[in-house]
Amino acid sequence: MSLKKLQEDVREHDRRLGWVNDLPHQTLLHIVEELGEVSRELLKCGDYKPQQGSRQRMSEEIVDLLYLNLKLANLLGLDLDKTWEDIGERYAEKI
Repeated sequence: MSLKKLQEDVREHDRRLGWVNDLPHQTLLHIVEELGEVSRELLKCGDYKPQQGSRQRMSEEIVDLLYLNLKLANLLGLDLDKTWEDIGERYAEKI
């Protein structure tokens, strides 16, 4: 599935849920919040914290981050497909 299709899915989901008035800075704050949740699960899975971590919960938190990053790209009017191709070329040059 292309990033463009994922962005369209996020846009439609946001529309259905009435989240179309979110601002970029609000979405960024939500991204930071979700990153904290990924961090918490990683600490649990890595035996740093006494609780048992969950790989399923970690997966869910990472998908939340992906969703919010796609949403932020939508709010900023970015087309991630072209950028994804460009970054692949840029990374290949580093090898």
